[in-house]
Amino acid sequence: MMRPSFVCLLVFNIVAAIAGELPAQKSSAESTARQRFNQVFVKVIVPVTSQTPKQDGPAVESWVAEQLKELGESEYFAVTNWVPVCDGLLADDIVDNDVWDGCLKGKHSFCPVGGDIPERENGRLLVSVVGWTPVGGEANITLPDEPGSRAVGPVRMHAGQEGKRIEIEEGLPYVAVIIAPPPQQGVTTRGDADKVERIGEPEPPITRICKS
Repeated sequence: MMRPSFVCLLVFNIVAAIAGELPAQKSSAESTARQRFNQVFVKVIVPVTSQTPKQDGPAVESWVAEQLKELGESEYFAVTNWVPVCDGLLADDIVDNDVWDGCLKGKHSFCPVGGDIPERENGRLLVSVVGWTPVGGEANITLPDEPGSRAVGPVRMHAGQEGKRIEIEEGLPYVAVIIAPPPQQGVTTRGDADKVERIGEPEPPITRICKS
């Protein structure tokens, strides 16, 4: 009859052998790389018009209100909290960057929109939020890749447009962007929300976080 200690040792050796044959998990370059990047959060702001009457929504921070005033907007409301936009670090890296479904009071007033970070180099990054209308539209905002950087930009019908909006663009939303420090291992969604709150005074909850 086998002794219990011998049985335990045998089982341990078998498990160790099996574990040694298993492929290593991708801890990987993606996880490490993403932890080096500053986080990007966006918030969608809709101006008040006859087609988009004011409704209750998340708070609009004072710095966002100030920049909207500079852009000529006096009445508006937020339709999202701070939503993270994640980097696609590899060619096959799939991330969920849905930002807003385009609904106001249950009706599709705009087309769904999604975010992207097409450029991040030389200490600057480009944040792009696209969708908005059946014929397209996008907000492209470039800012320093540093925690605390923030900006508000308008949705335009054509890429690369600058200056005052044309008539057909009036009433389209705005996008606020803020940069937060890189995520830390073991930090919860609430923890990331606290980081952004300290930088840009937004309110929680963050709807999701970028997963490595």
